[in-house]
Amino acid sequence: MTSVRRISLSLGLLALGCGSDEDAGAGAKVCAGKLELDVAGVVLSDDCKSRFTLGPRVKSAGAWQGPSGDCALEGGALTCPMGALGSARVTLDGSVVKLGFTASAAGVFQGLELGGTGELPGANAWLSNGFQSWSQSGVIALGPSPADAELEQALGARGDGEVAREGSELSWTFTFAGGGDSSLFAGALAEKRFRAWAALHQAGDGLHLRLVSGASGEAVPLGANESLEAEPWQLELGSDLTGAATRWADAIPSRARSTPRPASAGWNSWYELWDDVDETAVRDNAPLARDVLTPHLPSGTPLRIVVDDGWQKAWGDWEPNAKFPSGLSGLAKDLKAQGFQTGVWLAPLLVDEDSATATAHPEWMVGGASFKHSKNGNMRVLDVTHPEAAKHLGQVITQIVGWGYDLLKIDFLFAGTFEGQRAEPVQPMEAYARALQIIRDAAGEDTLLLAVGSPGLASLPFVDGWRVGGDIAFQVSDVAWAFLPSQARSVAARWPLCRATACDADPVMLRKLEPHEVDAGGYIAAFAGGALFLSDDLRALPVERRALGLDAERAAWALSKRPAVPQDPFPETPPETLANVIVDLISKQTSHVVPSVWKSEDGTEILLNVSDEARSIRGVEVGAHSARVR
Repeated sequence: MTSVRRISLSLGLLALGCGSDEDAGAGAKVCAGKLELDVAGVVLSDDCKSRFTLGPRVKSAGAWQGPSGDCALEGGALTCPMGALGSARVTLDGSVVKLGFTASAAGVFQGLELGGTGELPGANAWLSNGFQSWSQSGVIALGPSPADAELEQALGARGDGEVAREGSELSWTFTFAGGGDSSLFAGALAEKRFRAWAALHQAGDGLHLRLVSGASGEAVPLGANESLEAEPWQLELGSDLTGAATRWADAIPSRARSTPRPASAGWNSWYELWDDVDETAVRDNAPLARDVLTPHLPSGTPLRIVVDDGWQKAWGDWEPNAKFPSGLSGLAKDLKAQGFQTGVWLAPLLVDEDSATATAHPEWMVGGASFKHSKNGNMRVLDVTHPEAAKHLGQVITQIVGWGYDLLKIDFLFAGTFEGQRAEPVQPMEAYARALQIIRDAAGEDTLLLAVGSPGLASLPFVDGWRVGGDIAFQVSDVAWAFLPSQARSVAARWPLCRATACDADPVMLRKLEPHEVDAGGYIAAFAGGALFLSDDLRALPVERRALGLDAERAAWALSKRPAVPQDPFPETPPETLANVIVDLISKQTSHVVPSVWKSEDGTEILLNVSDEARSIRGVEVGAHSARVR
C-alpha cells in the first residue's frame, strides 16, 4: 500500500483577534488554523506563521520513550514504533487528537504524551490551571522549562501543597497561550483514567509544548498486545481564542448541559458562623436572606438555605450533633414549610481518623492515603472500590437526601484522587469517577450536586455545579479584600468550564469591606454565572449594608448559567508566577494580575480594577478595588 504523507483538517477561519477587546479586534490580523497528520507527527499551524509539530512518547519504568524509527501514515492513522515497548497510534477527529499505545510485551506504563517544538510569534504568556477548585490558576509569563525535579515535585503535589502552587511548571487539564496575532488553545476532553496536563515553555527561539496523560502517579499494567488510550485533546491555533475556548467548553461531557437545572440563589452558613453554626442561627438567617435577596430577583425565584460544615458529629460520622436538636430532617421540614429550598454540606470521601466509622472499619480506608486538615486534624480517604465502603457511601447520601435536602455541597473531593492501596487496583482518577457515580446514583436524578475542592473536568459528567475558585474568606483572617482578586483571577482562567456547568464563585460578602469593595465583589460573583449566595450572619449585619453589592442586573448575570468573558486575557507584563492570597493578606497589597475588561453574555462591558490605585480603563477612570459598567 502506498504510504500517505499528510492528512489535513482545516480548523476554519478564526476571527476575533486573540480573543481581545473589540476595539483592538476590529483591525486585528485574522489567522486561519489547521490541524494535520504528517509523517513527522501532529502538525498544528496557521497562516500567521504559528506552527507546532507534536510526536508521541510513552513512559515506562520511569523513562520516556519516543519513536525509535520512521512513523507511517496510512488509513488516516499515524503509527510509530516505540522501541521494545510497542507502538503508538495517532488519529485526528476534527480538532481532536487521539493517542493510543499497544505493548509488545507485558509491562507497567505511567503515561502517554504528544510533544514537540514550535513557534507562536508574539506570545508572552500562557494559562497555568490548577488541579482542583481551590488551586491557584491564572495567566503567567512564558519561561524556561523547569528542571526535572521541579516538574516531578509539581506533578506529585497533593492537597494544600498543590493549592498554593506558583504554576510555572505545568497547567492541569487545559491551557491557552498568546499575546501576538495568534493564540494556542489545548484542552483535554476527559480524565477518565489519567490526570491530563499541558506544559508550554521557551525552547531556544521557539516554544516546547507537551500534552500529557498521566506521568503523575499512575501505573497501568498491560499484557502483550494490550492497548492503552491517552485522554483526547482538542487543539486550535488562530486568532479567535474566545471561540476556541468556547468550542472546547461545548465539547466537554457535562451533566449540567444534558440535564439542565436553574442556578441557585440563597444563603450559606459557612463564612461567618463557620463550624459553630447551630439550628437557631440557620432558622434566624433564612427570613433575613429572603428580605435581602428578593428585591433583586425575578418574582417567584426560590431561595435555598444551605447548612455548611458544623452540623455533623464528625467527618465520616454524618449524623446531626447536639447543636441541631430538631435533626436535619426537622429543620428541612420547617424551612420548606416557609417556602425555602434546602441544601447541606458534607465531605463524603474524607473520614476523621478518630471517628466511629474509621475506628470500626479501617479496611474501608485507602492504604497510605491521608489528608491533614488545618483545624480538624488527620483524615483518612474512603476506598470506594471496597464493596462495603461503597455501600456505606451510598447509604449516607440516600439518608441525607431522605432528610429533605435536594442540594448536596460535596467538598474536599480532591482526596478521592490520591494514590494508595485500594481494594481494586484501579487508577486514582478511575476511583474518583466511581465515587461520584456512587454519589449520583444514591442522590438520585433530582438532587443537585455542587462539587467543591474538586477537579473540574473529571467531575462535570456527574455534578450540576462546580466551585470555580478558592474560599472567599478564611476563619483566621475573616473577610478581606485579598480574596476578591484571587476569585476574579480564577474565573478569568476557568470561564470555559463555567460554560459547561454552573460555576459557584462563592458568596457576596457584605460585612467589613469598604462599600466599593463589596460592590466589586458583587460583580466578581456574577462573572461566574452559576449561583448567587449570601453568607454573612445577617442578624449582626448593619441594615445599611444589606443594599451593597446587589442589584437586579448582577443577579440576572449570576443566575444566567453563562460566565462573563475577559476581553484582555494576556497582560502586557505577565507575572512570572501566580500570586497567593496569603501573601496579599500579610502584605496588605494586591499582587494578583487580573483582566480589567469583562463582557457579560448580554454584551454589557464591566471594567474591573483590582489594583491598589485608581487607573484608567478604556478611557474610564476606575477607582482602586472597584468595578463599574462601561
